[in-house]
Amino acid sequence: MSDPTLTTVLDELDAADILVGRARDTLESTLRDLKLTPDEERAMAEEVRALQDLAKKLDENTVEIAAFGMVSRGKSAILNALMGKEVFLSGATHGTTVQKVAQRWETASPMAGGFEDAKLVLVDTPGIDEVGGEVREGLARDVARRADLILFVISSDMQRREFEALAELREAQKPIIVVFNQIDRYPDADRDQIYAKISNERVRHLVRPADVVMTAAKPDPFKVKTRHADGTVTMAWEYPPPIIETLKGRILEVLETEGKALVALNTLLYAGDLHEDIVRHKVAIRDDSANRLIWNFAIAKGAAVALNPIPVADMAGGLAVDVGMIVALSKVYGIPLTKQTAIGLIKDVVKALGALGAVEVATKLLASGVKATLGGITVLSGSLALPLTVLGYGAIGVAQGAAAAGTSYILGQAAKIYLQQGCQWGPRGIKTVIAEILAQAKVDSVVERLRDDLKKKVGK
Repeated sequence: MSDPTLTTVLDELDAADILVGRARDTLESTLRDLKLTPDEERAMAEEVRALQDLAKKLDENTVEIAAFGMVSRGKSAILNALMGKEVFLSGATHGTTVQKVAQRWETASPMAGGFEDAKLVLVDTPGIDEVGGEVREGLARDVARRADLILFVISSDMQRREFEALAELREAQKPIIVVFNQIDRYPDADRDQIYAKISNERVRHLVRPADVVMTAAKPDPFKVKTRHADGTVTMAWEYPPPIIETLKGRILEVLETEGKALVALNTLLYAGDLHEDIVRHKVAIRDDSANRLIWNFAIAKGAAVALNPIPVADMAGGLAVDVGMIVALSKVYGIPLTKQTAIGLIKDVVKALGALGAVEVATKLLASGVKATLGGITVLSGSLALPLTVLGYGAIGVAQGAAAAGTSYILGQAAKIYLQQGCQWGPRGIKTVIAEILAQAKVDSVVERLRDDLKKKVGK
């Protein structure tokens, strides 16, 4: 008969291995499916590199253990005590640690849980209450996203700022060990009373009692009087050894029981955050490029209409510009469209504009007979509904051009949303999308801005 305890352990190891494999597959597919342009790759090199580093971290079984806390709580001293040597800069003044510092913890390794070959890395961070803390707290948040295990260091009953910081770290969904440091400075009764208050009241709903430990990472030295055989007396400083074994044991216990699953879950969480950052950045870059493209095409169409004296050519030229704009937009979003598809999209938008009462097909003829004015599809909504005769520049060609450019702008914005949503209008439908674009156009006085640019271009 098999040992049920052993069977349970083996099942847990299998589950952890499956989770690690799933995390690795997710990272690979995330990197593969980014589909960034060369310009986007350059702009987001840091985020992409962070994703690649995560994959490497998973392959190497790397565990990052980060120390957090206010200044003078002994974060660096705790890490030095764990390392068994002075590696992290430790001091009593503000600003001792000014950036993230990481060191390999080679003197300790989990001895069970299928994680015996883990690469442990200790990370020191700036104090969360430092002067100019916005930058440093931003760094702390970044480390918190990367960390697999957090040591939150205090040295007395918790202050309000410490409690708030701990609550924020808890939201990162990472294991936290609260380290009550510098216990050598308290009488035993006071120390025990503070410990009980912290574990049973202050952090009871944030961390388990077992995850509140006491340390004296760098006990204060004291003078020792020594009387020698010849009767002389000398005084010397004695440096007590650190009280650190309880913390070290708790860290290793957490890693032995949760090691692989911990790293896999944290990797997935951080990868998810990075992916969201990349997608937002990519959308912003493409949105900016798309807006510039739409504006340039709108001005080009407006200029063609303003300068071309042949009415039919006005309409044909304007349609060609709109088709070219949509095809160019589709390339920005990596979804190339044919000219026929672009024409179909224009027809859909025009129909939606007509259904909203925002289209007027106006044919006007100049009294001189030199230029017939075919306004084509003119967007009329709110401030866009002003008669062409009061656009205010006295040149009817520029007025017509501005109206045509406004139409092109609306078409471009609609096509942009259509492409952003994977060539679909989404549950809101095309009419809602167009109505929102028109409302935004009204706020921004788009036609007025187009007219100003167009006047400069055609020299009227």
